[in-house]
Amino acid sequence: MVRSASPGPTSYEAGIKTRKAQMTMSDPPSPIEPAAGEPGPRRSLTSRVVHGSFLNLGGQVLTMVATLVATPFVIRFLGPSSYGVLALVYVMIGYLSFADMGMGTASTRFGSMAHARGDDEGEATAIWSALMIAAVPALTVGLLLFIGARPLIEHGLRIPALLQQPAVLAVRVASLGFVARAFAGVLNTPAIVRLRMDLVVLISTGTSAAQILLVPVVLFLGGGLSGAVAVATSATIAAAILHAVTGARLLPQLRRPRISRALLKPLVRFGGGLVVSTIATAILANLEKLLLPRYASLQALAFYSVAFTLANLLTQLPVAMLQSLVPAFSQLHASGNAAGLQMLYRRGLRGMLYWTLPGTVFICAAAYPFFSIWAGPRFGQGSTLPLYLLVGGIACEIISYVPYALLITFGRTDIIARCQLSLIIPYLIVAVVLIQRYGAAGAAVAWSLRALLTAILFASFARRVSGFSFNPWPDRVRGYLLALAVLLIPVGATLLIPTSALARVAIAGVAVALHGMVILTRVLTSQEREALRNMLPRLQRGT
Repeated sequence: MVRSASPGPTSYEAGIKTRKAQMTMSDPPSPIEPAAGEPGPRRSLTSRVVHGSFLNLGGQVLTMVATLVATPFVIRFLGPSSYGVLALVYVMIGYLSFADMGMGTASTRFGSMAHARGDDEGEATAIWSALMIAAVPALTVGLLLFIGARPLIEHGLRIPALLQQPAVLAVRVASLGFVARAFAGVLNTPAIVRLRMDLVVLISTGTSAAQILLVPVVLFLGGGLSGAVAVATSATIAAAILHAVTGARLLPQLRRPRISRALLKPLVRFGGGLVVSTIATAILANLEKLLLPRYASLQALAFYSVAFTLANLLTQLPVAMLQSLVPAFSQLHASGNAAGLQMLYRRGLRGMLYWTLPGTVFICAAAYPFFSIWAGPRFGQGSTLPLYLLVGGIACEIISYVPYALLITFGRTDIIARCQLSLIIPYLIVAVVLIQRYGAAGAAVAWSLRALLTAILFASFARRVSGFSFNPWPDRVRGYLLALAVLLIPVGATLLIPTSALARVAIAGVAVALHGMVILTRVLTSQEREALRNMLPRLQRGT
């Protein structure tokens, strides 16, 4: 296996020692023994990754449901204008998330490596060092937001005079929450490193859902815009405190601050690549939306945005899985278990494939009736074709998450940043040309082509760095071909034979269910089925 040099200094990575316990390729177990507060029985790392992924997904679904319930009341109590200011504050804070210097991911990667070699002192040192690095820019940006809130609101964003005072107060309160969120992203490292996603989801989802549901209550009691932001800030501070308390229980060494000068440089180098990548990704993910009103129309933007919202639902589980893959990959890499890492890499690719294809088929079948009922008949006609063109790109993006996690594991955030930066100008040119000619459909094609190229670049560089081939296809090819036939033949028949939209959705649902049964019985290996059997009771208990 050929590996390129990691950008991190050898003084940190030289201490990594191969564990004495042997790990097999058939089902790589966790390279760590259960510690205090962790599940007693040892489970396979694959099972823990999938378990954590579903817990993360459950947390996302709960937050979405809370949002759907609370948002109409928030809009009613605030009114359109104040609600617009609230949304603007949230968006602005979200776009400044890179100010933590990528230390949330950096602490996970470096902490996982220390944990894999049984170095609790090193793990605590990595977390405190990352926290110190994150604190400097986060506190600086938070202070600038607090001091500059008035000129930002009055002159930068040009908020109407009637809303300026509450908007200024909202930004100042939100600046405190911004700092707390940067801290929380590092303090949750001990739980993430141990794949205790139950604790991470309980804290993150619990505080988030409480915030979402409490905002209408505060507004009903007359709290206004500043009260709504104060609730959100309080929830973020509570999450940071709870992550700190939980982290100290899982990792007692965290109770004593310690900074390593030798770690500061590799952490900053690693995080710097993530910051550049985050900025470039934000541009690539939203550039076509900015171009549509200029080169097509606002109506085309509306059709495209609705299509993108539905297509993007496919990424919910893969994003949840990504949170578990990074620490799992990092632990196997640090322990020197190349065979286990390669196997988990392949399983990650296959898992994304098993999710993406049936999800794509079902969303495509349900698109037209969903758009027509949810947004109106005009959106059924205007958003369906862009969705069909987007789902291919979404599928490519989902597959790219696994090589992305592998590049993170090997510390090659510089490669990720260079890939994203190199695509901005070509994507801009292609998007302008296609949008001018085809409107929303052209934007969808441009986005999907960019996603395809990103997946190719990530897979290629991941292979160059790790030596692992990009092979998402299962070993049992005949079984998988049967699963594809079960999925595609009935759905294809509904496109050729006129039928009602409801019947088409029903047929797609049955085909997806049968596809899953064939995957389970004819495609998965015995070890993978055993991992699922071990995981399901824990999911039912929520632990």
